[in-house]
Amino acid sequence: MVVKVRGILLRFTNYESSIEVDAPTVRAALTQLTERYPEMKDVLLDRSGSVRPTHLVALNGEALRPEELDRTSADDDRLDIVTAVSGG
Repeated sequence: MVVKVRGILLRFTNYESSIEVDAPTVRAALTQLTERYPEMKDVLLDRSGSVRPTHLVALNGEALRPEELDRTSADDDRLDIVTAVSGG
């Protein structure tokens, strides 16, 4: 699976925007991502290990709710992580 990272999260992946992971589920892909890039963990996940609400996780273009992160993934899937931008 390819994980696409954008925006503020790029600085935690050494500005790699496409990261290949081998994971059976979306949650496992997120775990591999935060193990590979430990500094990303506190930004992406809250203390309980859930994705922070400021991030949108989408599998093949379909936005996933927190309870859908155990969805099975395949090698040719794409996981997008998008962070909401705020300001005024």
